Amino acid sequence: MPSLTECCWNAVGYALGVILEACTRYQSGSGSSHADPVYVSAHFLRATNVGIGQVRVKLLKSGKTFTNILAELVQQVRSVFVWLCVVFLRQSHSDLKGTTRITAHLLFGDLSPSQPGRGQKVLAPPSPYARRVPLHSHPSTVTYDAVRSPWARKMETRVSVDTVLLSHNDPTSATRTTAESVGGGGVEWGAWYELAHKDDKLTTSSMPFFCDSFVNLPILLPASEPGSMGDKKRLVSSKKRRHIDWNTPYSWFPTIAMTIEFKARVPSSDYYSARTVGLYSESRFQTNPEGRHNARVEVWTAPSEIGQGDVAKGWRVNQYCIAVADQMALMLPVELNIRQGTKASAKL
Repeated sequence: MPSLTECCWNAVGYALGVILEACTRYQSGSGSSHADPVYVSAHFLRATNVGIGQVRVKLLKSGKTFTNILAELVQQVRSVFVWLCVVFLRQSHSDLKGTTRITAHLLFGDLSPSQPGRGQKVLAPPSPYARRVPLHSHPSTVTYDAVRSPWARKMETRVSVDTVLLSHNDPTSATRTTAESVGGGGVEWGAWYELAHKDDKLTTSSMPFFCDSFVNLPILLPASEPGSMGDKKRLVSSKKRRHIDWNTPYSWFPTIAMTIEFKARVPSSDYYSARTVGLYSESRFQTNPEGRHNARVEVWTAPSEIGQGDVAKGWRVNQYCIAVADQMALMLPVELNIRQGTKASAKL
């Protein structure tokens, strides 16, 4: 299992997945019928480091529809070479003295599919108001990107970026706003995102990782924008693809707060890929202090692996959104993250 420092590009989602796994196990052992996470709200107080970690779980309320749980990740770094080890506790948690890194409030419920014809209050196809998967191509018709981001390499994942969505961020795109525009603005990004090993499987606790696997607004903005990465970011164009050059580090985007709403369970049917998801993100705002910006990420099912399978008629109608996440992140020098990764007590 990769360490949190090695996964610094999206350690937030990785660490939140650890908390979610601990709470899911807690619920499973409690005998509650509320086995599915429905909503997670997390605050990231300090940067995580490689070392022994402890997830402390506290039951707040168990009702008819939801169970409310508080959880926190406490860490005391012993060595930068120690793997993250999580201890799940239900009563005493005095055996590990450390600093609270992440706090989370979770709602658990029952996301079992509703039976047809039983008064379902849902917005889904074939309704003309229902949202469809926002990626432009079927995953079987695309190929893996030749250039992968650092987090994709570390976490052994493969990506195929939606170049149509990426083109929406061009200065000459029709999506750019003017003095007469109504709404609009911001940047978009999307991709088919896949676990590299054939034996890998999507899990509920892996969803926070995918929710945090997007490209931040400052990277997608052109160099002419004051909130962009400027000359430190290189957007490479070629005859085949248009991609971001990840070879040179530039900035760190620490997440301050993040919410995830689980719309449905992770698919278990053969109609969906067991290790591929569709990701779509949009970011609309960037303000002070520290280049604070937002991101909204949707995680969708995939009908096949990247470059595999066939395009079935009406495939879009059968895809559904697994989770939607919102987060607030800052824009800080990458050197700060590197320095903090070696300290026993790192603060934002």
